[in-house]
Amino acid sequence: MDLLTVLLLCAVFLFTATIVVLIFLSWTESKFAEKRTIKKRLLYISAGGRHGEEKLTLYRNKVLRDVGVIERIIFELPRIQALDRMLLKTGVPLNATTFLLGSFALGCIGLLVGLKFLPHALAAVGLGLLLLFLPLLWLKMAEQSYYSKFQEQLPEALDLLARAVRSGHAITSGLEMISQEMTDPIRAEFAAVVDEVNLGLTLKEALDNLCERVPSLDIRFFAIAILLQKETGGNIAEILDNISRLLRERVQFARQVKALTAEGRYSAGVLIALPILMFIYVYFVNYDYVSTLWTEKIGQYMLFGAIVLQLIGAWIIKKIVTIEI
Repeated sequence: MDLLTVLLLCAVFLFTATIVVLIFLSWTESKFAEKRTIKKRLLYISAGGRHGEEKLTLYRNKVLRDVGVIERIIFELPRIQALDRMLLKTGVPLNATTFLLGSFALGCIGLLVGLKFLPHALAAVGLGLLLLFLPLLWLKMAEQSYYSKFQEQLPEALDLLARAVRSGHAITSGLEMISQEMTDPIRAEFAAVVDEVNLGLTLKEALDNLCERVPSLDIRFFAIAILLQKETGGNIAEILDNISRLLRERVQFARQVKALTAEGRYSAGVLIALPILMFIYVYFVNYDYVSTLWTEKIGQYMLFGAIVLQLIGAWIIKKIVTIEI
């Protein structure tokens, strides 16, 4: 057994171990509701912002004394807040360290398989890089879907908060009603705000952490309105109604823009993907023909020019079909 096969088997083992951990954690979460709640709070503490970090760390250390050995080991691993936030939003029961190990193993599998079966080492490197960043690309797409759904739910949440304030509830009680009455993803985000306030953070610190977890201009408007009302007073219910109406108009306008630019976006996808797919097809069907692009000097210039023009074209098309709201 050669060294390449040994490395390939090691990479497959590491990736398989990550999948096993993912399945095990998913099974334990579905079996124990209380453990799922505690773990979600710990993940929000890990993925939260910098505000009130000392108080949250004390709570985290206290909770870790009451959980199992496996959970304690997992939550003691190094944290990467941005990646933890993405994993939390997509519902993947892994932390950043485990996810990175799985992605690294998948990239190694692609690289080693390419070195073993593909005719050129450069193609093997490309396959390895593709598989390495594929999980992250999926996370980014899932995160954008999460933000879009949150944005659509926000006006309804503000209406609920305004009704709660009019009926005599405090702001924190209204936030708790949102976390109980509405569905994910907005329920989870506001439940984290309520948890942080209950753990001793000020409302400003909890809202600042919310703005870091959800980088939306609309949620920042909401946080500023709440904090200004607490300092200067005013009719907060009317302010929330105005923000809710503005958000609904923006969501409606965004949908109209998306419908009007749908043809341009799909055309851009076809124009960008067609040369890449054709290159991959010719690479496998007639390697000697396409290999001229990197074996000959003029071919290298042509390949470099094609990549640059492809990137410029994609950037121009994106500028045409993207409309700032």
